[in-house]
Amino acid sequence: MSEHIKRVYSLYAWIYDGFFGKIFEPGRYAAFHMMNVKPNETILEVGLGTGLSLPLYPKSAHVIGIDISQEMLNKAEVKKQYYTLSNVTLYNMDASSMTFADNTFDKVIASHVITVVPDPLRILHEIKRVCKKDGEIFILNYAGCNNRLISRFEKFISPCRDKLGLGKHIDLDKLLRGAHLSIVHEQRVNFLGMCRLIKCKNNSVLI
Repeated sequence: MSEHIKRVYSLYAWIYDGFFGKIFEPGRYAAFHMMNVKPNETILEVGLGTGLSLPLYPKSAHVIGIDISQEMLNKAEVKKQYYTLSNVTLYNMDASSMTFADNTFDKVIASHVITVVPDPLRILHEIKRVCKKDGEIFILNYAGCNNRLISRFEKFISPCRDKLGLGKHIDLDKLLRGAHLSIVHEQRVNFLGMCRLIKCKNNSVLI
């Protein structure tokens, strides 16, 4: 994964909770409720960041969190210790080449990851690989505003957003088709509904 992204998020680690934490809080809670985690399920969170979602998971579930930024994971480790989350394991790992075995996780979620990585399709293929057949995959990501004028402006500033590690404009539906993932359910979340929360079933073949 891009060294640029690693550097940017290592810097953001110090302000992430105070700034982005509140902005993305509604989507985080919506994602947790949509996931409907059951006891003893094994969950993978790709791009865990500072671990803001960790306290939401039931302690009866096994939660694995990965992130490319060790500085972000250090913040997540503090939360793990504070909330005594013995069910949580953290790894400094590149989501584009995960070391987990095939068919490992019952549910996989990637929050605010797909638009910031250099090769989002490769990430989706890796997520499909490590998710169990008929498991569930959740994508929570900035998708832009439905307003046409605002949408045009967002596309215009996309290169700047990309350099700041805030994500570039992508056609998420086209990307999901490329990964052979069909949307089971989705909803708009966060301020002005600018983020899409998507649930897919991992019932298609890997390519």
